[in-house]
Amino acid sequence: MDWFNTSFGWFGLVAALVLLVLMFGTDRLRSDASISRWRDLTWLSWTAVTIYLLHNAEEYAIDSYGQIYAFPAAMCANFGHGPYPDCPVPPMFFTAVNVPMFWFVGPIAALLSRRHPLIGLTLYSVISTNAAVHIVGALTTGSYNPGLFTAALLFVPLAAWAGYALFGKHGLSYQAMAFLIVLGVVAHAVLAGSIFALRTGAIGASAAAALQCLNAALLLAAPWFAEHFGVRIAYRDDEP
Repeated sequence: MDWFNTSFGWFGLVAALVLLVLMFGTDRLRSDASISRWRDLTWLSWTAVTIYLLHNAEEYAIDSYGQIYAFPAAMCANFGHGPYPDCPVPPMFFTAVNVPMFWFVGPIAALLSRRHPLIGLTLYSVISTNAAVHIVGALTTGSYNPGLFTAALLFVPLAAWAGYALFGKHGLSYQAMAFLIVLGVVAHAVLAGSIFALRTGAIGASAAAALQCLNAALLLAAPWFAEHFGVRIAYRDDEP
């Protein structure tokens, strides 16, 4: 599987290009053709999948400086480790982080978005938090990190637009928005904790990879439970 661990970003890039054609050349990824696609929750759910695959391409295919598979090497260097094979975080870990979440959970969430809007928007929880991580990292170090370009150019405006177009009056509740923000923080905390445990030898590579699969499943399970138990999904006016 070593070839796949270092190549999945390229496969994701091809998938993103196909999705872009479907998104802008057809109505197949829309749920309501009577409104602008930019206000269609299902279309915006597929947009989240697409831009994250593009983000993966910058991190794991080719970055803005033309470096191949740049993010793992950059992360290992940030932790003071040497290049592979000296880095204790193996390539399979990054595959386990991204493939289950953005190849499987993201499309499943988009397919479910017509009946389960909070599930459909679950990738926005990751997008908003990940954008903050990349941008704060760049501001802290004063240098580029692989993924920064797509985080700043795609993640930030899309998350802001989704918040404006889909939440508030006649849309989803701000309670639902807060839930997604917290979910993104939790997902990144699980990721960071897994990296720390892996680096310190507390867990092995297989256990760390399994945790990432569970973390991806959390993005489907948590919104489902939220929709059924306690989180107010639809916005309600105070006036009768």
